[in-house]
Amino acid sequence: MKENARARLRAGFSRRFRAGGYSAFAAALLIAIAVAANMLVGALPSEYTQLDLTASAIYSLSEQTKRIAASLDSDVNLYLLASSGDEDDTISRLLERYEGLSDHIRAEDVDPIADPTFLDSYELDTAQLYENSVLVAGEERYRLVGYDEIYVANYSMDESGGYAATTDFDGESAITNAIHYVSSEDLPKVYALAGHGEAELSDRLAAQIERDNLECDTLSLLSLESMPEDASALVINAPERDLSADEADLLIDWLQGGGSVLLTTNYISEGEMPNLLRVAEAMGLTAKQGLIIEGDAGMRLGRYPHYLLPTLEQHEITAPLEEAGYYVLSPISQPIEEIEGTEASVSWLLTTSPQAYAKAAGMDAETTERENGDSDGPFHVAAVSELDGGKLAWFASGELLDDAVDLTVSGANGDLFLNALNWMCAREEAISIRAKSLDGAHLTVTGAQSAFWSAILVAILPLGLLAAGAIICIRRRRR
Repeated sequence: MKENARARLRAGFSRRFRAGGYSAFAAALLIAIAVAANMLVGALPSEYTQLDLTASAIYSLSEQTKRIAASLDSDVNLYLLASSGDEDDTISRLLERYEGLSDHIRAEDVDPIADPTFLDSYELDTAQLYENSVLVAGEERYRLVGYDEIYVANYSMDESGGYAATTDFDGESAITNAIHYVSSEDLPKVYALAGHGEAELSDRLAAQIERDNLECDTLSLLSLESMPEDASALVINAPERDLSADEADLLIDWLQGGGSVLLTTNYISEGEMPNLLRVAEAMGLTAKQGLIIEGDAGMRLGRYPHYLLPTLEQHEITAPLEEAGYYVLSPISQPIEEIEGTEASVSWLLTTSPQAYAKAAGMDAETTERENGDSDGPFHVAAVSELDGGKLAWFASGELLDDAVDLTVSGANGDLFLNALNWMCAREEAISIRAKSLDGAHLTVTGAQSAFWSAILVAILPLGLLAAGAIICIRRRRR
């Protein structure tokens, strides 16, 4: 009996030991798998391990950024300059996304207080150095992206005459352009023509040009026999007076030799600006008489039928704006036409609706209503032309780059301008990246949308509430 009891006890103990061993082994195996999985996930780029659930997708990097990162053949360091423990989490996470795009990109936090000699290798104005700025350093160049360039404050006047402030997160645009700057061998030179009453580019737009890694300077043609050798493109922004015959000849020769001109024009009446038009005609384009009035309320700005919201045609210049669903605002425009029989390759950028019409009286028109003699749309108000290597981009609105006009469409006009410049300089990879609002998108309301919602809010909704109240009262009385 005792032997049987001992045997049963040993068998029970053996079974429990084996069961416990199996459990311990399974637990150890699961722990090993979990550790390996964590190590594997930790080695993956943050793009795949951290979901971007922000409303403006501030951590999601664009295809342009990915292309620039993939093309790097030299190392680029991204230093987040901040006191230890005070690093901006949003910027840190964004830099981690960059680090995951290329083996040539390395992100690192640097505390200038704990390591005071770190900045000695860089010529920086430390008095203007903000906490959580990013130093982008390549092998030969570097650029400081200030905290105020990442979080951009915008101020605009509201209907009551006060100022409203919004904040945009422009981190991707600023850092990607800095990476492109420090890794590029040569920077294109853009000149802005002066001497004919041209509208100056705003400080805001000039800063955007510089941040897009385009050097910009003014230029007078009066004392020149040819364009400067370093010129990649020439901007002629809404001149008030015509070019001279010699200036027109110089520009035509330059275009025929592969030069590039970006042109914006105020309304050109018949007989005006013959030399400027001669430059455009050499590239297969000319202006047609008539001030365009948009008859489709969905393609104009509110109650202003001469402020056009034209269709964006398919082109490298317009593609980013079209994909993002932005409007371009073209005030006081006239039609651009292709010269019959031209050898130039013409592509349209902006087109009105078929309901648009052009006032025959032009700027002397006394009414915006359609009259006899007005020509029918659709019309083209922006175009690009290519001939023998030369490029012309023409926007038939002198107010296109005005700051107030540009801000009405959340900066889309400025982006269109920058995209055109980069296209002219053969820098298709440098398409402008839009800032991401932290406050909410600027709403552009067309005339049709304004009329629809006015009818809903002012008439239909109040009448509906009154009717519902009357029905409820009648039913209660009947009870």
